Amino acid sequence: MNADMFAPTASTLRAAALPRPVYIGLATVMGVIVLALSLSPLAEPFLARVLLFYTGTAAAYILMPFVRRADIPLVAAWVVLLSELAPCVIGQLISPIKVTADALGVAMATAPIFIARLRQVLQGDIRPTGRRASERH
Repeated sequence: MNADMFAPTASTLRAAALPRPVYIGLATVMGVIVLALSLSPLAEPFLARVLLFYTGTAAAYILMPFVRRADIPLVAAWVVLLSELAPCVIGQLISPIKVTADALGVAMATAPIFIARLRQVLQGDIRPTGRRASERH
């Protein structure tokens, strides 16, 4: 059997991706789920919080492939901020350990994306400006 028979093509992967208008709703739902889980007793241990935010960020990259790579950790940072400020409403202090775990989980999911892009740039793969519809005049 040929290995190429099992490798998905780019057009197959694009067809399987969610339509762009769905991204705002999906990101909101994912953010609320991660926020709710981060406020639950399940996310008290350090490793559990790291894995929660890693999984949420990685899932966002997988489910929303047409979102700019820097936008996903930006939204994840807002979820981290909300998960740390929410307990302040009931009089609890912000935990530096929880902030570290949350940020580490986001960074672990985000770092490979940016490292891969850095490798492309170092190899000379520089895309021309104006490739997005929003950048065209």
